[in-house]
Amino acid sequence: MRNLKVLMTLPLFAMLLLFSSFTPKQAPKDAAIVNYAWYNPAGQFIAWSTLANAEIVSDATTDPTNGTLVAIGYSDGGPTVPPVGAPIYRLYTHP
Repeated sequence: MRNLKVLMTLPLFAMLLLFSSFTPKQAPKDAAIVNYAWYNPAGQFIAWSTLANAEIVSDATTDPTNGTLVAIGYSDGGPTVPPVGAPIYRLYTHP
């Protein structure tokens, strides 16, 4: 009888170890490249782009010293949607 109990508990113990070794599904990590919704100062949507690409295309920088504001980058928004949330980046052109 004792051997029967041992033989019954071994498969149960093995199943417990097998199923406890799995981890729950983890949320995906944030993307390494982030696109921002760029708007002009009047609030009109310009494009989706990364900060680096927006600086190259607009020939602007994030330095506000003696600059003219040309674009504001938000983390959300879009072509038919007004800017959402707080501005993440502001791009300025310099004379």
